[in-house]
This record gives sequence, structure tokens and C-alpha cells, in this order.
Amino acid sequence: MNFNQQHTIITSMIPSGEVDTRMDCPFCSHSHTLVIKRKGSDLLWYCFHASCSVRGKHKGRLSMEQIRETVVPQKKEQEKSFTVPKSFVSIHSEKRCLEYLKNNNCLQAKEKAKASFMYDARQHRIVFLIKEKEKARGAIGRGLNSQVYPKWFIYGDKSYPFICGEGKVGVLVEDCASACAVSNVHAGIALMGTSLPDSYIPVLQKKFKKIIVALDRDATTKSFDIANKLSYYIDTEVKILEDDLKYYDENKIKEMFNVC
Repeated sequence: MNFNQQHTIITSMIPSGEVDTRMDCPFCSHSHTLVIKRKGSDLLWYCFHASCSVRGKHKGRLSMEQIRETVVPQKKEQEKSFTVPKSFVSIHSEKRCLEYLKNNNCLQAKEKAKASFMYDARQHRIVFLIKEKEKARGAIGRGLNSQVYPKWFIYGDKSYPFICGEGKVGVLVEDCASACAVSNVHAGIALMGTSLPDSYIPVLQKKFKKIIVALDRDATTKSFDIANKLSYYIDTEVKILEDDLKYYDENKIKEMFNVC
């Protein structure tokens, strides 16, 4: 469907005046995936579903950055403060923490101070601190034995990702251990699952020039869904994996990402 046809249908669906809404998409029939925004004479529309190519702007005087900001909800609320719990102690107080880092190829991330780790003595978890400009925003804990439930637990702010390492290229992975494992090549970003929260998108735009989506092989479809959504904002590609990144050593990871 061409631009004029899309514009005609979009304008017939919305009232006059300013509009800022999200609704079911009449083009692909998926629920709550179509964003429409009109301010003055400027009209923007975009469907988030991976299989739908509907998007456009009419009489647009908005910059690309402004367009992105209209599509991605920008929370204006103050950053939530996070106080490190008293149960968080040195990682060296529990030998299983270092064993976990070693077994999941995360030791170099610790040794090179690419991320901060602690031990939650109350919940028996190794803790990956979520930081922004050296300020703690939250934390993610991983149980150190099968009796700890749930296996992964998020403390504090869930709107900001755990990022391990720096650089212009970021690799989206499923968990913190994989983010640490890949940090010797590129910065690792933990999704803690196979979905991309909208609140992560402005963070990725600000920090990176390119994103590589590298989820587990059984989440390949989800990888392409994320890449399709994210490619509107930042250069994005998908890396198909044979196994979870935390099970590869540094040399294998460098080979996978074509880094010498």
C-alpha cells in the first residue's frame, strides 16, 4: 500500500486536532501496534509489528530525533533511586560467585572492571549491578543453586538495562552472564528474556552506533522481531548462534564477531 493510501486511511480513523494514540492496526490486523501522532499540521504513523511495513509522516517538520521520540514513550518522571541492600556483600565472601563467573566466561569482565558484582547473602545470589554513569540504578541477581527461585531476580528499576563494557557496538543477549561473556568483543546488553522493553531504546540510541541481536538459537524469530523494531532507530543486525554466548571462550566469540 502506497503512502497516499496509508495517509487517507489514517486520517479517516482519527479526530481533528492534536492526536497521540496507539491502536489496532487496520493494515496488518494486529492488536495495539499502530502509533499515530498529530501536532499542528504534522502527522506521524508507525506500526510496530515485525511483518507490517506501514509507516509515514505528512507535512513533517520534525527532525528524525523528534520522530523517534514520538514513537518511543519518553518517561519524564524522575529517575528512581536505588539503595544497595545491606544483604549485598563482597563477591569474595562466597566462593560460588567466582565459580559462577569462571564457568560462564565472566571472569575477565570482573578483572577488567567492566561491570560490578556483589553477593546477596540473604537470597544466595550473585548480583550484577545496573549502573548509569557509575550510579546504581538497580541490580539483577542469579541464584547460585537450584533451590533459589526464581533463578533470576531484578532489584529496583526495571526500565534501564544491565550493560557490560563500552564501545560503539552493543550486543543484545538474553542474560547478564552472556552480556559479560561478549564484553571482550563489544558491549553486552542483557534483555533478561527475549523481548525489548521500549524504555531501553533511548538508552541504546544514546550509547551505540550499531546493535547486534544475538539471542539463543531457539529465539531466532524473536531476534528478527527485535531487529525489525530497533532498526527504525539504530543500525541493527541479527547474529544466529549455535549456543548461548556464555558457553564460548573469548577466542570463539572474537571469531564469531569477526574481531581480531
